Amino acid sequence: MEEVGWRRRKEKMGKEIRSLDNMLMRNLFCQVKKFGLDEMTVMHGWIIGFLYNNRDRDIFQKDVETEFSIGRSTVTNILKLMEKKGYIRREAVPQDGRLKRLVLLDKGMALNQTMRELAARLDADTMKGITDEELDVFYGVIRKLKENLEEQGRDDNDKDTGSAHKTV
Repeated sequence: MEEVGWRRRKEKMGKEIRSLDNMLMRNLFCQVKKFGLDEMTVMHGWIIGFLYNNRDRDIFQKDVETEFSIGRSTVTNILKLMEKKGYIRREAVPQDGRLKRLVLLDKGMALNQTMRELAARLDADTMKGITDEELDVFYGVIRKLKENLEEQGRDDNDKDTGSAHKTV
């Protein structure tokens, strides 16, 4: 009987996370429009923030893929558009001409400032009435969920690899 309750909570948890994500994104896009920006700029803003926060080291496309858990072709398209809009530049590195580090340009710096202001406002509104202790628990649970999902993904990949080897 206890397992049924756990299953129900698990199913509800996924639904609640999805619902919360939808609400956050809807609110974010509404606020972004008030700033005169478009929805694509949100992803650009996250990547620009990542570049800004790591400006003391070289950042490459693979780092963006890993940080945001998105695929290579998606990141390639996003970076091409960001380059076209003048937010970033890709520069070859001396030690390996195939590698292109991502360099934040002035226009990207300006967008970073706008997105930081927007994020601060949204965070303050979203976390109104939530204590630091509650946030600590919340972020601890998120960390554990991510760890569990990463482990589950590794297990699934091992199973897929194992079964592929058996059929060869």
